[in-house]
Amino acid sequence: GIQPSGNLHLANYLGAIRNWVKMQETTDGIYCIVDLHALTVPRPPGEIRQATLEMAADLLAIGIDPERSILYVQSQVREHSELAWLLQCTAAYGELQRMTQFKDKREHADIVLYDTDVVPVGDDQRQHLEFTRDVAIRFNSRYGPVLKVPEHRIPEAGARIMDLQHPENKMSKSADSPMGTVLLTDPPADIE
Repeated sequence: GIQPSGNLHLANYLGAIRNWVKMQETTDGIYCIVDLHALTVPRPPGEIRQATLEMAADLLAIGIDPERSILYVQSQVREHSELAWLLQCTAAYGELQRMTQFKDKREHADIVLYDTDVVPVGDDQRQHLEFTRDVAIRFNSRYGPVLKVPEHRIPEAGARIMDLQHPENKMSKSADSPMGTVLLTDPPADIE
């Protein structure tokens, strides 16, 4: 999944999306625009809806093929919200507090809803996926073998692309300054 929180950039492409396109050849891909996760930051009415449509267009343009993969919007599948409640009841607050993303955004992983085998992500999402695995394992130990425990696939090259102006930070769609980010839709002169 990917948030519709801004324009796609080089790190999004190298860390995840390039692998999504490749994996369509060998796996049953299920790709999601996680619009509910984007609600963690206040936005004007209609902005997330528009950004979701733009993200869908970008993913299709990059090569996500609806004939070979499923591309959907998170909020259109009510089971995401239902499963989030169950996973929240399984997750320990102490574990959540140790996670950078939880401290920053208080997001939850719902990839286990789709019996996911492999999740292609950048290195910055490793901790998020490890937490998902821990919660799925705990859930299964309490309620039986219900959830598949996913593995991560992190690319050998391009797993962590840093901001060009602030190399201590990762490249981000929602960065304050666009000078450190290479957007996929930037004209060649801007990229140079």
